[in-house]
Amino acid sequence: METPVSVENVEAAPTPPSETTLLTRFRAAIQGSGKRGNNAVFTTADLRGIIETAAAFNDAVTLTVTGNGIKIRMLDKARIALMEVELPNSIFLDFFADGEGDVAVDAKSLLAILRRAKNRKVELKYEDGVLVVTIAGVRSFRVKVLDSASEEAPQPKVSHTATAYVGAETLREAVIDARVIKADAAKLVAENNALTFKASNETKEVEVRLSDATGAAVARYSLDYLAKALKAFSDGIVEVKFGNSAPLELSTTFNEGYVKVYVAPRVE
Repeated sequence: METPVSVENVEAAPTPPSETTLLTRFRAAIQGSGKRGNNAVFTTADLRGIIETAAAFNDAVTLTVTGNGIKIRMLDKARIALMEVELPNSIFLDFFADGEGDVAVDAKSLLAILRRAKNRKVELKYEDGVLVVTIAGVRSFRVKVLDSASEEAPQPKVSHTATAYVGAETLREAVIDARVIKADAAKLVAENNALTFKASNETKEVEVRLSDATGAAVARYSLDYLAKALKAFSDGIVEVKFGNSAPLELSTTFNEGYVKVYVAPRVE
């Protein structure tokens, strides 16, 4: 019987005390649309993708805000996957924060608003315990901020022996192919300079060559968790790293910013 392994394997480091100014206000403006490339910009679609994965992982998402930007680190409820996001202030059209603090909101509520935004410019503004999301400067939604009670997400220890670069849409299409045959897990195989996606059930199987690859590894992952993880990547190229029966690391960058999602393997 296959059992998903926890994504965490942590040695907690002590955090030295520091004097910080408590956050009371922040503002961040996000570009409505733009093409991903070597100088990738951060857009509303990118933020929506991140919140899609956050909503699939847990009920609330906590934005850790400082003058340097916004970070998100969160485990899913089953502790099978972890998302780590760093959005430096330089990738926003406009950014201001008067201190440091956590802004936690209902993930599904924020996602519903961002879906309404489509590819329009969005501004996030926090003040007086409320997050205001303004779309294209004319439509504003007010979301009550929750008590930040999320646990500290651990830093996973991973061992990578294979790396590939795959289009986000190519990965999503492979997951859809596996669901067509009603598989519940997929095997990633890196060998002979290629990354292959394989899935099967008792009577059917599917195999998709995803891209070139370096190194060698074989591991199985839950299709449900792959689907949740891939929501975080709106488009562009995803770096795929994994090892034999080791956690999968999916990542992409926005200039100095990045999104990483780790998924624990299934083991027999």
